[in-house]
Amino acid sequence: MTITALERPVSGNGPDRRVAPEGLPLTAAQSAMWHAQSLDPGSPALNTAEYLDIHGDVDPELFAEALYRVAREADTLGVRIADTPAGPRQLPVDVPPPGHGFPLHTADLRAERDPMGAAHAWMRAGLAVPFDLARGPLFAHGLLRVGERRWLWSQRVHHAVLDGYGHSLLARRTADVYTALAAGTDPGPGPFGRLAALVEEDAAYRGSAAHDRDREHWLRDAADDGPTLAGRTAPPSLPHSLNGMGGAPIFLRSTAHLGTEETARLRELAASVRATWPDVLFAAQALYLSRATGSERVTLGLPMMGRMGSVALRIPGMVMNVLPLRFTVTPDTTFAELAHQADLGIRAARRHQRHRPAEPVRAPQVNVMPFDYGLTFAGAPSTAHNLSGGPVEDLTVSVYDRADGTGLRVDHDANPALYDARELAAHQRRFVDLLARLADGDPHRPLAGLGIATDEERARVLTEFNDTAVALPPTTLIGPVEARAARTPGAPALVQGALTLTYGELSARACRLARHLAGLGVRPGARAAVALDTGVREAEAVLAVLKAGGALTAPDDPAAVCVVTDSRHASPGTDAVLVALDDPEVTAAVAAHPPVDPGRALTPQHPARVTGGTVVPHATIDGRLRWLSDRCGLTSDDRVLRHAPAGSEASVLELLWPLREGATVVLPGAGETLARTIREQGVTTIRCDSSFLGSLLVDLGACAGSLRRVVCEGDAPSRAAVDAFHRALPGVALHLVYGTGEAAGAAHHRCEPGESGPVPLGRPAWNTRLYVLDAALQPCPPGVTGELYVAAGRPADGHGERLVGDPFGPPGGRMYRTGHPARWTADGHLERPATTTPASADAAAEAGPTAPAKAP
Repeated sequence: MTITALERPVSGNGPDRRVAPEGLPLTAAQSAMWHAQSLDPGSPALNTAEYLDIHGDVDPELFAEALYRVAREADTLGVRIADTPAGPRQLPVDVPPPGHGFPLHTADLRAERDPMGAAHAWMRAGLAVPFDLARGPLFAHGLLRVGERRWLWSQRVHHAVLDGYGHSLLARRTADVYTALAAGTDPGPGPFGRLAALVEEDAAYRGSAAHDRDREHWLRDAADDGPTLAGRTAPPSLPHSLNGMGGAPIFLRSTAHLGTEETARLRELAASVRATWPDVLFAAQALYLSRATGSERVTLGLPMMGRMGSVALRIPGMVMNVLPLRFTVTPDTTFAELAHQADLGIRAARRHQRHRPAEPVRAPQVNVMPFDYGLTFAGAPSTAHNLSGGPVEDLTVSVYDRADGTGLRVDHDANPALYDARELAAHQRRFVDLLARLADGDPHRPLAGLGIATDEERARVLTEFNDTAVALPPTTLIGPVEARAARTPGAPALVQGALTLTYGELSARACRLARHLAGLGVRPGARAAVALDTGVREAEAVLAVLKAGGALTAPDDPAAVCVVTDSRHASPGTDAVLVALDDPEVTAAVAAHPPVDPGRALTPQHPARVTGGTVVPHATIDGRLRWLSDRCGLTSDDRVLRHAPAGSEASVLELLWPLREGATVVLPGAGETLARTIREQGVTTIRCDSSFLGSLLVDLGACAGSLRRVVCEGDAPSRAAVDAFHRALPGVALHLVYGTGEAAGAAHHRCEPGESGPVPLGRPAWNTRLYVLDAALQPCPPGVTGELYVAAGRPADGHGERLVGDPFGPPGGRMYRTGHPARWTADGHLERPATTTPASADAAAEAGPTAPAKAP
C-alpha cells in the first residue's frame, strides 16, 4: 500500500486560536488520562479513533483545507502535554498547514486487491502507534480513496485531548466547512469555545461546595465494583510490537447490528416500563452480568458526557467521566424493576457526574452514544464507524444510535489479556439474544425463568452434553461378585501378606456369615453395619451383609438391625444386636451354616447403602461400577490395592469393584508400607482421593513397576499435581472420577500428558445428567461459571438438604446440589474454574445447604 502526503500547501483562513505560551493546567479528566499514559509511555492504549465512510466525490485538497481550518478553530487540538516543575501542563504546539507537516495522509487504494481491507489495515496500524504527549500534535488524519466515489476519512486523537462527543463536534464542523468551501462560500466563524474556559470551569468546580456535595454522595455510594465476566483483572496490555498487520490487537471487538424492527421493539419495551431505551440496555447488561457471575449485586461502568449546563457543550475536549451504576438482581426481580433501578441510578449519577472517582471503575461498561452523525460533505452522505474508544480495562458495550434510521450498532470491546475472540463473540451473541427475549417477554414477571443461554446453547448443555443413556442389566451390587465366584472359584480374590483367599473360599466364608445375619433379621430392606478395621474379616462381613440382602449403614444408625464387629470395636451404647466375630459362640454359630448363598428376594431397587440420610439402591452403585470399569479398563488380570479407611464409601468401592471384574483385592499386611505392598504384590491399580495425589507420588516413585492406573476420586486436583504425576509415572494412566457422597462417580476424565489449563472434571457418567445452573436455576452456557448439580441415576430416596427438585428431568426427579462452581467447555467437558467462583457457590460452600430458587 502506498501512502503519500499532500504536496501542495493549503492555507487556512480564520484566527489562530492557539493556547497562550505559558500553557494551561490539566483538567481532572485530562489528569486521569495523563496518569494512565505515564504508567506505560510507549502504549497506544489511549488512542481514540473513528472513520467516516463517504459515498460521493471528494476533493482531497479542499478536504485538507477544511481539516486545517477546524484544527485552528479548536485550540484543544493545538496542544502538547509535558511534565513541568509545576506538574503536567498543556502547552501550545505549532500545527503546520497541509504539505508542511500537517498530520494528514492520503492514499489511493483503488489498485489494491481489497481496497477496504487495505484501508482497515492502515487504520489498525495507526492505532498501534502511540502519540508522544510531550511533542505533539496529538491528532492525526487519514483520507483513503477506496472506490471511484468512495472515501474513508479517519481521525485518531489521544484520549487526553478528545472524548467521543468531541469527535462528533469536530466531524460536524469539518463537514460544514468542507461543504462551504466546495460551494465557494465562507464557512463562517468557528463555533467552538476555548480550552482555557474549560480549564477555568473545572478548577472552579473542584473548589466549590458542589464538588463537596458530589464527593459526599459517592462516598455514601462507595462499594466494591463487584465481579466481572472474566473473573479477574488485568491492565490494558499493549504489546509494543503491535503493527496492526497481524500482531496482537490493542483490544478485541465483536460487532452486531440491531435492525429497525428490533430497535423499535426495545423502544416499546422501554415505554412499557416508563424508562428510556438506554435504561433498558443498562438493565439488560446488569441481568447478563448477574447471571454470568452468580452475583446478586453487580456494578456497571456508566460513562457520563459531563457537558450539560457547561461551557464544555461547545468545546471538543476530554470531559467524559465513568461512574459506578449499581444493581441488585435476584430471581424474583422483574425487568421493570431492573429498568427502574437503572433509571434511578442514572438520574442520581447525572446529578453528581462531575466528581471523578479516586480509582477508575473496574467493571464492565455500557456506553450509549446517541450522537447525530447524519453528515454530508458537499452532498456526499457518510456513515460513522468507531475504531477505538480508548483503553478497555475489562469489557465495554458501546451502542451507537446514529439517528439515521438504520437501527443500533452494538460493539463489544474486550481486553485481550482477559478474553479471547471466541469468548467475546459468545458474550455478544447471548446479550443480543437476551435483548430479543426481553423485548418479547412480560417485563412485570420475575426474571427467574430467563437465563442467558441461547436456545442452541441450552440444548447443548441440557441435552447434547447429557446424552448419557446406557441400557444396563437389572442386576444387584453383589450379583456379579457371586457370579465370579461360581465361574472362577479358584482365582485369587483377596491377598494380604502370605494369605491368599480364592473366590470360592471368600464366598464360602461370606455365605456362612450371611446366613447367620439373616437369622438376626438382615434381609432386603433392612440395615446392618460393619465396625471393623480394614482386613480379611471386614471384607467377609461387608460381603455377608450384601449377600443377606441388607443395606450397609453406619454403626450409629438407630435403624440398624445389627452391627458386625469384634470385642475391640464393639460399642455398648447401641440398641442393635452386636455380632462379635471374635466371640467363640458367634464363631461356632457361623461355622455351623452351609457355605452357600442364603435365599433372598433381592432386587436392584432395594437399598444397598445408606449414607448421610440418603438411601442408595443397588442399581445406582451397580451402574456406577459398570461405568467405572468401562472408563478405566479394569479386568480380571488386575490387582487392586485396598487401603481406604474401613466403613468409607471408598473402602466399599475398593472391595466390590475388583471382585465384580474377577480381579484381585490386595490388602497391606500389618505394619507394611504402601510402597512395599505395591512392589511385592504387583499392584496394578490404586484408588486415592484427589487431595492425597501429591503425597501418594512419594510412595509410588520407587515401586511403580507393575502399576497401570491410578483412579483419583473427589474434586479435580491442581494442574501442578497432575503434571507432577506424569513426570513421576510417565507410563501410568491417571483417571479422575469427580464427586463424593451423593454425587460420587458423576464424571470421568483421563488426564493426558501435555494438557494445560484447569484440570477437567470430565464428561457425565452413564445415565447421569450434570447441570451447571445460575442462582435462578437456569442453565449456564459453555464458558460461564455456575453451580454444579447432579441428577438422574442418583439416589431417589432420602432427606438430604441438598436434594432438590430437578426442573429438567422427568416428573418427580431430583438433583443433588454440590455447592461446587463449575462450567462447561465448548466440547462438553466440565471443569472447575481456576479463578472464578460464583457468589451462589461461595455462599453454599461457606454456609452449607440452603434452599435454592424455585424452578420456573
